[in-house]
Amino acid sequence: MKLENVKFDVDTKLVLNIGDPMRKTNAPRAYNKLFSELDMNAIMLPVEIPKGKLPEFLEACKILNIRYLCPTMPHKKDIIPLLDDVDESSRIFQSVNAIRIDEDGTSHGVGMDGKGALNAILTSGIELEGKEAVMLGSGSISGVIGLELSKRGIKKLTILNRTTDQAEEVAGILNRHTSMETIALASTPENLDEAAKHARLFLQVTPLGMAGYGATHEYLGFIDQLPEECLVFDVIINPADTPVIEAAKKRGLKTIPGLKMLAGQMEEIFRFMFQTELTPENKEACIQELCRFLGVSVD
Repeated sequence: MKLENVKFDVDTKLVLNIGDPMRKTNAPRAYNKLFSELDMNAIMLPVEIPKGKLPEFLEACKILNIRYLCPTMPHKKDIIPLLDDVDESSRIFQSVNAIRIDEDGTSHGVGMDGKGALNAILTSGIELEGKEAVMLGSGSISGVIGLELSKRGIKKLTILNRTTDQAEEVAGILNRHTSMETIALASTPENLDEAAKHARLFLQVTPLGMAGYGATHEYLGFIDQLPEECLVFDVIINPADTPVIEAAKKRGLKTIPGLKMLAGQMEEIFRFMFQTELTPENKEACIQELCRFLGVSVD
């Protein structure tokens, strides 16, 4: 992709997408498309940082005046103790994916996964107040998404996971910090079927079905139990039509793919990092660029 706006001079803002491994990351393509759209002298680069090397890496960033970082796995949690300031929800759920280092060296971290997911979900026009939601998976982003849903009035959230220990931990935190009722169950076919019957929002937040992950869902029959008005959301970016999204589309259900979550995150991140507001046109350009790259289409 040609980036005519990037000058690569001393004023170029370097934004580093850090994780390990980084071969499958799509974030730089999306960010660089927006930098071009906004005529910003900035570029995002993927950088592999091995686990345990974050302290040295952050010191190097300060020396080199690199002020913007977007951590992904396995660094979303590990980087938190190294930062000067982290927002409350990110500290509660131990997940940060946007960092700004000010000119005085002070580092600020924020988790945008929950906000990005909510922004994507709200584009559907769904009314969340008083509704029930079902979430498959209890990984690092499940809690922050649950917290954002509680702020929008979801009355009950059921979290299902292969093993219940982590799901129960996330549910306990949400029950302590919100008025939303949250329960944890094992993701057996029976539990999935029963929970699906009451869902007005279904969220798939596991890596199952992700390109290169090597594992997919063993059971998707619960999709047939979802009400006709249920909205189905998946956090996976590649492929856009995940197994869950494909099954929901066959049912005629409304769906929100992970590409829209990425665009929703970027809206929050651009505001946090650069004090720049994205327009709907900016976000759509970002989504379409990723669709072209991945060879997919998004309804």
